[in-house]
Amino acid sequence: YYTSVVVLMDEDRIRLEASARQVEKAINRLGFSARIETINTMDAYLGSLPGHGVENVRRPLINTMNLADLLPTSTIWTGSNAAPCPMYPPLAPPLMHCVTQGATPFRLNLHVSDLGHTFMFGPTGAGKSTHLGIIAAQLRRYAGMSIFAFDKGLSMYPLAAAIRAQTRGSSGKHFTVAADDEDLAFCPLQFLETKGDRAWAMAWIDTILALNGLDTTAAQRNEIGNAILNLHSSGGRTLSEFSVTIQDEAIRDAIRQYTVDGAMGHLLDAEEDGLSLSDFTVFEIEELMNLGEKYALPVLLYLFRRIERALHGQPAVIILDEAWLMLGHPAFRAKIREWLKVLRKANCLVLMATQSLSDAVNSGILDVIVESTATKVFLPNIYARDEDTAALYRRMGLNARQIEILATAIPKRQYYYVSENGRRLYDLALGPLALAFVGAADKESLAAIKHLEAKFGHGWVHEWLQGRGLNLREYGVAA
Repeated sequence: YYTSVVVLMDEDRIRLEASARQVEKAINRLGFSARIETINTMDAYLGSLPGHGVENVRRPLINTMNLADLLPTSTIWTGSNAAPCPMYPPLAPPLMHCVTQGATPFRLNLHVSDLGHTFMFGPTGAGKSTHLGIIAAQLRRYAGMSIFAFDKGLSMYPLAAAIRAQTRGSSGKHFTVAADDEDLAFCPLQFLETKGDRAWAMAWIDTILALNGLDTTAAQRNEIGNAILNLHSSGGRTLSEFSVTIQDEAIRDAIRQYTVDGAMGHLLDAEEDGLSLSDFTVFEIEELMNLGEKYALPVLLYLFRRIERALHGQPAVIILDEAWLMLGHPAFRAKIREWLKVLRKANCLVLMATQSLSDAVNSGILDVIVESTATKVFLPNIYARDEDTAALYRRMGLNARQIEILATAIPKRQYYYVSENGRRLYDLALGPLALAFVGAADKESLAAIKHLEAKFGHGWVHEWLQGRGLNLREYGVAA
């Protein structure tokens, strides 16, 4: 038996009867037989509800071939209800719950099996930083998770400050690298104990020399190696000590600007390293990138090295906001290529976000990005239909229908998920509590948060929320 019921509701009976006649005519035109219920109306309505198979006595026989055509054999894909990564704790929950069409829940996961590398692209002002922030916050639900974020524009400062307040300073560390009011200084040559450490130090020095137009010869590389070995033996660790130890005059001249005698000594020639990592660490690099690649690249390579040393198989993520800053240099591209290929085995995913898809296309590693990123998240783009822009999206694997979805999606609200598991347009549906920390990156909010931090210390969060009409006690234990 098969009973098909169309339920119509309206506050006006005359309008409802007119609507019912229109539906009846439309169904009859399609070759089916329809009727408007009268005495059986209530039973027909009850019979349309799940689990009510008795009330409606109208049960016409139907051929099983026709039944197969009418059964709803497909539904909206709602994502996995558990974290797909086998290296996460058993029965770990999905990363976060979003909503899709008709407020249907969508379970967002970045991993496809054990591969979690993700590429996020969207134009300026489409909600990229907010999405990165809520992903970073949600990742903390997994035991042992380490999060390292490279930020631009202080968009993650409110979240980091809130975590710092909640953990009493043991986590949520935030470093504004190369800022005038930041005392952070590094000692890149502090780790020389192993052959791997010394090899990295030699390559790092060689990169600095290349940035200054000095292509080292075999003899010069031997001199660098000897100087590194001498530092290891003597216990020296600073760039000034390396400059004194190296016997090559050209190398000494190039290195001098990175010592206390040069412009960058305050940042790279510290006797004791000021960097301490936590399970949630943010590096604000806008000021650093303004220095130019000659000074920014050595610092970033050192930060990358520190992060790599902190990976011991625990769940981890490296977030690269505004990745176009890094895709423009060969050394960065090489590092990203390496990360995408090897960090999966270290249980670490790389989340890259950029506002310029052309930078990824022109970087020379687009094939690696496409093949090695399990998940791609595209933000709304009203110019997605433009010929050149559409061509870039097609190179990323999107078809004409998906490009149309991006062109009509709502900025700062909707996002388009693509992986081998499925594709879905979804909405973060963030409430005021979440937005107070991941959607408060404007200058006024940042200034207010820093003022409250200075005034109330770790208690600034309650003052900040109170000013926005919120109270943590109303959100239960999870908040």
